[in-house]
Amino acid sequence: MSDPVSVTEAALLARDQESQPWQQVVVAVLSGPLTRDELIDRIADRIEYSPRFRRLVGGWPVPGWVDDTNFSIGGHVRTDTLTAGQRLEDWLSAKLGHSLDRTHPLWDATLVGGIAPGTQALVVRVHPALVDGYDHVHLLQELFDTEPGSIDARVDDWEPAEPQPPGLGDLFTGLSDPLRAVSGAATGLLGMVENAVRAVAASPRPQHVAGVEVDLDVLADVRAAFGCTTHDVLLALATAGVRGWLVDHRRELADPVALVPLAVAEPAVLESAIGCRVAPSWLGLPVTASSPADRLRAIATLTRARIDSGQSVPARDLTELAGFAPPTLHAVAAGTVAAGRPHTVMVSNVPGPAEARYLGRAKLRQVYALTATTDDELLNISVTSYRGRVTLGATSIAPLRCWARDIGAELGALRAEV
Repeated sequence: MSDPVSVTEAALLARDQESQPWQQVVVAVLSGPLTRDELIDRIADRIEYSPRFRRLVGGWPVPGWVDDTNFSIGGHVRTDTLTAGQRLEDWLSAKLGHSLDRTHPLWDATLVGGIAPGTQALVVRVHPALVDGYDHVHLLQELFDTEPGSIDARVDDWEPAEPQPPGLGDLFTGLSDPLRAVSGAATGLLGMVENAVRAVAASPRPQHVAGVEVDLDVLADVRAAFGCTTHDVLLALATAGVRGWLVDHRRELADPVALVPLAVAEPAVLESAIGCRVAPSWLGLPVTASSPADRLRAIATLTRARIDSGQSVPARDLTELAGFAPPTLHAVAAGTVAAGRPHTVMVSNVPGPAEARYLGRAKLRQVYALTATTDDELLNISVTSYRGRVTLGATSIAPLRCWARDIGAELGALRAEV
């Protein structure tokens, strides 16, 4: 079984260069027992709901998603342990600097130990092109349950469809040239998507990682005091992080253009797995505003028009999606980069469920996403809520030395206004 690579997917695949990998990581921090064998068994039991995680891109010059005839779940699942003094953030930074194996489906999963007693992290790397939010959801959406339980042993008896994918070497040679990749994927449509890939660069790019967690109740207090939305408050905190990063690296303090994907309601897409479309939108982040309150008010004014339009999907609707939807929503949001408009910051805000989730007997304690920077991006910020807490994970081209401090100071200043 196969399906063609779409023009958008080709543009996304083209961003993954050997010297500049582009991928997304979801980190699920777990407490309780989970072994590699149990993880493999759970994936074997649920992977049929995410069929593209068994497929790779084959065929040239018209590529399609075809079954990997050498697919093995065990080949995608690894274990690792942090060394003494090693931070998970440093481990993740190194991981984002390595490309996924292009000769197999573009994902892998690692159980990382050494974080804290009784705690490990399930780190899943995925190329966003695998997920479209319609027929193709993120594998992690299917792995978690609402109650703890044992994981039964499962034999993966899946059989790939023939024929074996041809021309993998030629295919990825083509994908090293973004414009050729898109041209080959959709002859005659190049003009429509040319801007979506022209900014891809080939020079090596480091990926630095940082994160900070805040309490939703505190955000709610600020929201009520300023008469805005929680999304506005989170954008204000992200703006403070960007401002601090610019100051720390002695860069010009100017309002950057940010890509801020939004879930919008459209009747034609309600049959999708996530019940909405994630559309690109752009916002000038007011980093030059003189105070935290001024920055929040400016953001609330800029976002008001979208709220008044009635097209945006309320966060509560997204938290009630079947399965564990944040990984799918983050991957689809990452894919909006193919819209092609120049920007230097990306901020994706994805709400998650208020109730606990479990992978076997292991309880999900925290979840956050990280997306590698691409094009002209200086920072990529992924915001994820789960069980009353919100994590702002950031990836940048230079160290994020003050990320937690700057966001904490901004939140403290806004609370002082309450």
